[in-house]
Amino acid sequence: MVTSKGESVTDAGSVVAIVLAAGRSSRSGAQHKLLAKDANGQTMLARTLAGLCASQVSALCVVLPPLARETSAALQAIVQKSCSGKPTEIRISNAADEGLSASLKVGIAWAMEQQAAGCLVSLGDMPLVGSLVIDALINRFRQGDADVVLPQWLGQVGNPVLWKEGCFVALQTLTGDRGGKALLAQPSLRKARVAADPSVLMDFDTPDALLEFAHMRTTGNI
Repeated sequence: MVTSKGESVTDAGSVVAIVLAAGRSSRSGAQHKLLAKDANGQTMLARTLAGLCASQVSALCVVLPPLARETSAALQAIVQKSCSGKPTEIRISNAADEGLSASLKVGIAWAMEQQAAGCLVSLGDMPLVGSLVIDALINRFRQGDADVVLPQWLGQVGNPVLWKEGCFVALQTLTGDRGGKALLAQPSLRKARVAADPSVLMDFDTPDALLEFAHMRTTGNI
């Protein structure tokens, strides 16, 4: 179900997820990357949402570009259809052109309203991340000894990243086209890593990558 802005969609102390989907898609050519379809006809955004909706996250917030943009209605329709089984809210990043941090702030503000214990920051153009990876991050987070939980594959850190609520204020101070990676260098930050799979390193934001995505079939590993 998609809720209206301002309505709490989760219980305090839970882990929520935000999906950053307000990018300009400037590198992917004429087609908006989140509307690109795989070999089964499933859009990239729908496939990203499927993994989250099948996971242990208690609620979702999808951050989209301003309503005036041509693709926004199509993206909202995908959210409405994909998230019927989990509390979900759409928020608009009116300053999306300022970069990733602007959309991140919108999502984190929503997570703070929910009084969530943690927030998983997911990227809309990483559709191969399944619920097994997401749940592994959440289970590690629930051990309670980490400020941030990072997925890794062959020693390389990827996305999504799960942040403890104590980091929310710092995340809202970021500027420009960067996400929470800028905070990871802080020595006081308690970091935990979870072994994942190649999906945590795979985004699709160029014409060649979208062509590869178009030949992928949706699997049962959501």
